[in-house]
Amino acid sequence: MFAGAAAGLRRRAARAAGAPKAVVLVVAALVATAFAVTPAYADDPGLNCAVTATATVSVTPSPVVYGHNALVQWSADCVNNTAEDALVISGPGFNPSTTSFPVGGGSRTVFIDRPGTVGWDVTVVDLSSDTGFSRSLASVSASVTGVTTVPDVRGDTQAQATSALAAAGYVLGGVGSVVDCESVNRVRSQSPGAGTVLLPGSPVSITLGRRPTPPAECK
Repeated sequence: MFAGAAAGLRRRAARAAGAPKAVVLVVAALVATAFAVTPAYADDPGLNCAVTATATVSVTPSPVVYGHNALVQWSADCVNNTAEDALVISGPGFNPSTTSFPVGGGSRTVFIDRPGTVGWDVTVVDLSSDTGFSRSLASVSASVTGVTTVPDVRGDTQAQATSALAAAGYVLGGVGSVVDCESVNRVRSQSPGAGTVLLPGSPVSITLGRRPTPPAECK
C-alpha cells in the first residue's frame, strides 16, 4: 500500500514541479488519507478497547434512601479488550484511586450516607504504559430521600430526650452534667445539635443541668 502511495506521490510531484505549494498539499492529503484508513489505535489492543468502549450504569432503587443500601450495576464492552484495559467507577461506595474492574459487567451494594444527590461514573482506562488513555463512558445520578435530622431535645428531661431520640431513629449517647440552676435535671445542650443530618441509629449525647455541690446553693 505504501509503495503504491509513494509512486503516486512522485507522479504528482513531477506534475507540480513549478508549484511547491501544490506538492505540500498533495503530501498532506496522502498522509491524512493513510491515517483515515488505518486508525492510530488499530495495532494497539489496549487503546483500541479504550477508544471503542461503550457502557451503561444504573442504581436501584431510584431515588435512593438515606441510611440504606442501594445496588449499582454496570455493563461495558469494547473491541478486543485485554488485560491492558480496566473500568474505573467513582461514586459512593467506590474508591477510584484503589479500585478498578475488568471490562465487562458487574454490581456492587453501596451504603447511602449522604443527603442531596448522589451519582456514579464509569471510565475506561488503557493501562498500557505507552498511552494511559482514559475516557468517560456513562454516568447515573439519583436523589436521596428519607434524610433524617436530629430533634431538638433541649429543655427535656433525660427520659423525654431518650423517647424523642428513639422516635426519630436515634439512641441516647453520653450523658453529662454541668451546674445550671435554670436547667436542673433538664437537657442544657446536645451533640450533635438539633437539625444535624445524621444516620439513623447514631448516638446523640446530652448535658443536663444540675445544682451546685453543697454548701453552694442555687439563688
